[in-house]
Amino acid sequence: MKKNILNLSAIVLIATASVFTGCKKDDTTAPVITVTGGTTQTISLQGTYTEQNATATDDVDGAVTPTISGTVNVNLTGVYTITYTATDKAGNVGTATRTVTVVNDVDAMTGTYTCVIAGSPSTTYTQTITASTTLNKRIGFSKFSDYANDNTIYADIVGTTMTLPSQTATQVGNPPADRTFAGTGTVTSSTAFGLNYTETTGGTTANTVETFTKQ
Repeated sequence: MKKNILNLSAIVLIATASVFTGCKKDDTTAPVITVTGGTTQTISLQGTYTEQNATATDDVDGAVTPTISGTVNVNLTGVYTITYTATDKAGNVGTATRTVTVVNDVDAMTGTYTCVIAGSPSTTYTQTITASTTLNKRIGFSKFSDYANDNTIYADIVGTTMTLPSQTATQVGNPPADRTFAGTGTVTSSTAFGLNYTETTGGTTANTVETFTKQ
């Protein structure tokens, strides 16, 4: 009789376990992540990136704290990805990303320009201008007239004012000749500007007025 009671108890326990197992719903849904402030962001070169984080909610566990990976180098133009990851107690993993683009504020000035040096007759040539990847509001010139660069000639822009700090380039030819340039200019648009600069070599200084128009 005792044996029968034990067998009956075992059957009841097994049946009960089967009922609960059959009714249990497996958790296969990953947490949903919301990126605070949006999934895309653009900031100026040498600016500040402030991490706004993200939130995550799981249908079983409720609020889950995401982890963050990835960095933004504000001192180098480019596209950076920040990844947010949230894992619930069942091991389901949810991810979301934020894309941060670091730009030079004068990126639109990059391109090929027709350059005209005032005079009688005037001189026309073509050169490439490129926005700096490390210094905001700075552009680099591939050359001035027929002068190649020992070091890249550059100008800094504040508002509509362009400043060409004193810097030296070497003339193409044999023998080469060093020229030192310095001056200021006015930016009329992202496709046009003018410069009034001095050119010094061998103790002689000449003034040059030049216009630049993007092709």
